Amino acid sequence: MNHYVMGLILHGTREQMARQGLTNVTFDDYDGAIGFVNIRNMHWKFVYLHALSSHIFVVDPLQGTNEVEDSRKAGHRFGQYFKMRRNRLGKEDWVNIKWKPGKITHTFQEDVTSCGVFVMQMAKMTVMEFPKMPQSFQIDSSKESLKNQRRLMAEEILMASVSKDEFCSFCGNKNLPAGDDVWIQCGNCTRWFHTQCLGMTAAQIPNKNTPWDCVLCISPS
Repeated sequence: MNHYVMGLILHGTREQMARQGLTNVTFDDYDGAIGFVNIRNMHWKFVYLHALSSHIFVVDPLQGTNEVEDSRKAGHRFGQYFKMRRNRLGKEDWVNIKWKPGKITHTFQEDVTSCGVFVMQMAKMTVMEFPKMPQSFQIDSSKESLKNQRRLMAEEILMASVSKDEFCSFCGNKNLPAGDDVWIQCGNCTRWFHTQCLGMTAAQIPNKNTPWDCVLCISPS
């Protein structure tokens, strides 16, 4: 699940959450979902929904967070999200799951900049363990190890990447099926979005001289 949708489900308003219906996704086809959430555009956390056991995990690389409480709140928000999909779209998938907060033991970052490396390693370990739940995430937090991990991830991302100027950061597509492609660019992160994907009406689209920031670049309430 991309971080934009994840962020709005966990921290957006009900109206913002309601626009993330993912109408083409049938969650019952999957046994789990992983994603990331960015807190105040500064810090990454790893989110894991293990549908086979009804457990949800919010894992914070930074020490001092109550991860069980974060996971409980995330389970409540996802419960609301799937009920919203049923009420608005008639989607029944995952609507009856009662999410239980879980905790995965892990090492912590020792600086204030390596959270991205940590959550990507957590995601990799989760995929390698699936369908089992990881018992722990053991990540070498030394400067040399993190430097090597950054280099390896950068190489992989560059090999698989596409220009963000050509694709909507919400739906990941160049063109909408109906061909009604009106674009808007975030003045902060410079990502492009289809205004239709954001649920923006013509009256809500600012003119080109008016700064506009996407929801990901606005601190969650």
